[in-house]
Amino acid sequence: MSLGLAKTFHPTERLKVRFESTFTNVLNHTNFAPPATQIDVPATFGVLSAPQTAENAGNRTGQLALRVEF
Repeated sequence: MSLGLAKTFHPTERLKVRFESTFTNVLNHTNFAPPATQIDVPATFGVLSAPQTAENAGNRTGQLALRVEF
């Protein structure tokens, strides 16, 4: 589950400040890697045996941004 929030502030008439945050895997559930696909090993064929790695969005991640427009 992903989540994103944003809020825009107007400190002056010509200045706009926007704060944004986005998060992936908010609930921190395990995302499993694709199942084994070797047909010649029937004991492990189709079995989910490992979690996704961090490079493939396995862990909870977040990003914050502040944008100033004038």
